[in-house]
Amino acid sequence: MPAKRRSHPPPETAPPDLMTLVEAIARAWHRAHRSAPPEIPLSTVAALALLAPPPGQLTETADLIRGLDSERFRRFLRSQWSIFVRVRPDLLAAAWPLVRPWLGAEPLDTATVDAARQVAHAALDAGQLQLTGTARRRDIDLFGPLLVELRADGARLASGQFYTPADIADTLAAVVMHSAAPGNSVMDPAVGTGGLFRAAAQMLRAHGTDPASLLWFGGDVDELAIACAAVNAVLWELGRHVVLAVGDSLTDNWQDAALAQRHEILQIVEHLRAAAFAAELIGTVTRLVDMAGIERADPEPPT
Repeated sequence: MPAKRRSHPPPETAPPDLMTLVEAIARAWHRAHRSAPPEIPLSTVAALALLAPPPGQLTETADLIRGLDSERFRRFLRSQWSIFVRVRPDLLAAAWPLVRPWLGAEPLDTATVDAARQVAHAALDAGQLQLTGTARRRDIDLFGPLLVELRADGARLASGQFYTPADIADTLAAVVMHSAAPGNSVMDPAVGTGGLFRAAAQMLRAHGTDPASLLWFGGDVDELAIACAAVNAVLWELGRHVVLAVGDSLTDNWQDAALAQRHEILQIVEHLRAAAFAAELIGTVTRLVDMAGIERADPEPPT
């Protein structure tokens, strides 16, 4: 009996074309749940993108995710976004439109979770992990073209959505970033999903400079694009000094507002961590005291 053909590529094959992957994801979403907002498929693809499987285990990882039923898939997405929030609380406000569907106060209905699951299957079948699950993630902006593809024409026009092609971004970065040095700032007041940041980061690496040694400021009127830029900042390893905000660069003082919001969130996180540590310490002391009391109440008989 001939072996059954695999419906997904093994890890040794070449990575998929970016637009082929984007179109596969968009088709799956439009078939499954066209009326729901694009936050759902974007947050699903982002959760997959944040995975970093061990070398040689891309296929095994994809198979594990395909095998999840709806409830376990929901828990998987919640877990992925919980990890994101714990590791990068500084990006929580920017990423919130993608975090909210899975960690917000209103849980998604089963039909929407099933639609998200179909999107995940389509992305995995099209080879997403071969792009985002490897170092290739630093070479691409998956969310720029995907956001454009998922939006209806009216929403796309209303948001002024325009995806900067990678080759144009690379050319701009080569001109602007040739003399950048650690401690410098990179600012894009119309950052979108961050395509120019990606090109700049790769240009810095090519010249031996770690992108994490610079400060990155990005603003945009499109909150969903900013959320995608927050995820991209992690995928592209831009470091901890990333400030993203929703605002009109022509009228708003978005930089100061973003810095203030970031500072406030980090202060809250520090207070919560301190409280959690204190609670753990108190619990440990209480258990030790209880154990000592038990030992005093039940001394060992003399030998």
